[in-house]
This record gives sequence, C-alpha cells and structure tokens, in this order.
Amino acid sequence: MTRDALAAAGFKVGKGTYARLARYLELLLEENQKLNLTGVRTPQQAWPLLICDSLAPLPLIQEIRPGTLLDLGSGGGIPGVPIACACPAVQVTLLDATRKKVEAVRRICAALELANVRCVWGRAELLAHEPRFRERFDAVTVKALARLPIALEYATGFVRPGGRCWFFLSCRAAEGDPPAAEPTAQQCAMKLAGVTRYALPPPHGERALATYVKRRRVRPDLPRPPGVAQRKPLA
Repeated sequence: MTRDALAAAGFKVGKGTYARLARYLELLLEENQKLNLTGVRTPQQAWPLLICDSLAPLPLIQEIRPGTLLDLGSGGGIPGVPIACACPAVQVTLLDATRKKVEAVRRICAALELANVRCVWGRAELLAHEPRFRERFDAVTVKALARLPIALEYATGFVRPGGRCWFFLSCRAAEGDPPAAEPTAQQCAMKLAGVTRYALPPPHGERALATYVKRRRVRPDLPRPPGVAQRKPLA
C-alpha cells in the first residue's frame, strides 16, 4: 500500500513514519514465519488490517496528547508499534502474557530503533498491582484481548484517573457491548465517553473504537487474580 493510498483511505502519515511502518510489516511477517504473532500473512492484507486499523485512534491521541500509553495484550505489536511509529513523543509500553511474543516484538523494535517503546512480559491481572504500573498511564489501548467487561477490568488498573482507554470493536459489538458492560464500567471507575466509527480500505468495512474515561481511582482489589474475571464477571 503506497503512502498516497494510505492517505486516500484517511490515514495520513509523513514519509519517515511511512517508511518505518513498511519496515515494521516486513519484520513482523518475517518473525511470523517462526512464531504465530498474527493471522495476517501477506503485506496486501497487513496494510489495511494491521496498519490502518492501528492508526484509527490517532485523531483521539492527538486530541489529548498523552505522554504515556499502554498497549494491553499487544501480541505482535498491534496497535502499539504503529502508534509508536506515528507518535514519537508518546512513550508506548507493549504488554503481553506470552514471553516468546514479547521477545519477538522486542527484536522488531530494536531493528526499527524505536526509542519510545518498551516491551513487558507478564499477566495484566498481576502487573496492574505493581507500583510501577498501577494507574500510571495516560492512555490504554485494547484490541482483540477479551470481551469488553473483562477488558475493562484489566485496563482500569493501569490507566490514571482522567486518562483514556480505547477498545477496538466490530461495529456490531459497538452497538451492544458498551450498554451491556455499563455495570462493569461503573465498578471499574470507567465512563463511556463515546464510540467512534471508521472505515478500513475496501473490502474490509467499518470498525469502531469505544472511548472510556477513568473517573477516579479504582478500588484496590481490581483487577482480580488471573482467571477470575472470566469465571466470575463483576456484573
């Protein structure tokens, strides 16, 4: 996908950012031959499904200008690495529970010379209680990690009061999930600020971002220990 085609699809980036995104995809697809980092196998699929989708929060990021952002359940670095490429002033932390994925993404980021990225291995339910992570981030992104109520519980331990959380959803999920998750959001000190719809290049259709604002400090037991959120939903 050319830089002009990217801009025509609504995702405008500078020449340096474009070059880094292109190199990221090369490295990601290389690593993907050894380790399953993504189900996307070709550059033709990767530009719309990985890059364009990851860049969808850029207007929202530019609006609040966060100093720190956590990509929760980052996997192969989506959406965190493209965001870091496009926003060099934002310190991006990529967190994943699979050590081999974290090591692979660390190699990719080193090759890209991304100075504003750190890669962290561990369980969100545990790391969210460590002082170095507890309510420390201005913003959190969550994509394809868990159902919205579970993802809300994971994210609330990391985002500071007044910070933003962006959850990537299908348009269908965006219709029903936020209302259904409202009781959980209240317990997690989160408030839905809005749902933003955006279009990927054809034929990939529309997607959505649900924006939540952290209203206050969350109670100290959240998130609960590993596995509890799935077995016993908050609401």
